[in-house]
Amino acid sequence: MSLLSDFLRTLKDEEISSLKNISFTDRERDAFLKTVLFVAHKNFADAALQQELKMTKAHFDKMNSVLLDKVYSHHTGGEDAKVLYLLWEKGLYDHLFHEARVRERRYLKAEDTKTLAEFYRLVFGVTLRLPITLNRIEYADVYGKKYLKTLKKPGEETLWEIEIMKFWNTVFYKSAHGEMKAYEPVILSTLKKWESKLVGKKYSACLFFYWMSWSTYYEYYTHNFQGWSTALENCLRIFDSSKKDLGENYRIYVLTKLATAYCQGNFFKESLQMYREAFAKYKKQLLRNLYHPLMFSIIAIINHKFDDAEKMLESFLIPRLSKFPEESLNFDIERNCAILYMHKNDFEKAAHYLQLGQQWNKTQISLLGDILQRMVHNIHFLLVKDFDTAAALLRKNKKFLGSKQKDAMVMEYVVVFTLIGDIIRYKRGKKFPQDFQQRLDSLQTGIMKLYGDLLVKAIA
Repeated sequence: MSLLSDFLRTLKDEEISSLKNISFTDRERDAFLKTVLFVAHKNFADAALQQELKMTKAHFDKMNSVLLDKVYSHHTGGEDAKVLYLLWEKGLYDHLFHEARVRERRYLKAEDTKTLAEFYRLVFGVTLRLPITLNRIEYADVYGKKYLKTLKKPGEETLWEIEIMKFWNTVFYKSAHGEMKAYEPVILSTLKKWESKLVGKKYSACLFFYWMSWSTYYEYYTHNFQGWSTALENCLRIFDSSKKDLGENYRIYVLTKLATAYCQGNFFKESLQMYREAFAKYKKQLLRNLYHPLMFSIIAIINHKFDDAEKMLESFLIPRLSKFPEESLNFDIERNCAILYMHKNDFEKAAHYLQLGQQWNKTQISLLGDILQRMVHNIHFLLVKDFDTAAALLRKNKKFLGSKQKDAMVMEYVVVFTLIGDIIRYKRGKKFPQDFQQRLDSLQTGIMKLYGDLLVKAIA
């Protein structure tokens, strides 16, 4: 499919309607209107459109390129940052890097070193916000090096800023791939070096990402709520006192992470309230990263505000499942929808979203995502009282867990599967083990309450 047709598929009806205001030549308008009509059909094919337009392949590609530029300019004014972040927001990552290459060639040809440096810095920032499945470490490294090379003689502060931003990115990336045990010593030794390097320095961006690295470490590698919240508070303090423009998106990021930290610290009502306030003030910005409506829905479910969670999911997340079927965030959306509808006793809907989640290839999802999907899938059969299937799934999942015994993250979730087994036996007439309640209570803290509440429901 062409870049133009891919992009048009992501637009809402009102966005499509606004495109009529673009200034087209007669030939361009004819090609554009026919493209819009063709894209509306599920079995769309570029070859059929090319034939309809009576164009050669070369002419067709050139026309698509011209039209795409006009559509981007209509939505963004054509600015580099706005175009790239528009594509990022829509999950069109192949388009994003295609556009980055096109614009890079343009600036190289014009020998516009200043603009090229600014552009590389922009793309570097975008790479830090890519899904974990896209080798974000490699992308960040490539564009970070291009940026520094273009500067020729970058100062110490600039060098350090790029270095620590890449490190912060790597801390998260390693955790998402279940490499915490192996990478934790690297994190702690690296942060110790940064602490000594930054003494007496007023490099606000470096200090900000130093504390961001600490906050990511506390979030994904420990259960240290106090350390996590303190690191985030330090981020806010540095951000608000900095004379350098660090980008308001990072402030919003820290505020929403604080809401998540409050959830992990068992301040569930406060967490939801903080997210409500963030959406009231920064709704437009928060919706650019769909992690936020997803996280809001999770915290709402934990607070048993199921209607609030459903409204957020239906308004901003569920509609994207059919438009971007291969986008990795959908896997998390589908699992969260299943959890919501399990709570609402709509097991048919829950099964639908679980089935969508089961269709993902294991190479498309993280190890953590795989484990969480297995948990929710297994609990679903407890709730519908199909204990034979629940037991069969449990045997399969225990075999999987057994193959991952060296992974500390995996072992953290063994308790959930053990509890599932206890509940199956209880439903078949056996008594709970003496320590059952204690182990169940351990799942009433932090984000694990999302799953612990399902087990409580299964017992009832």
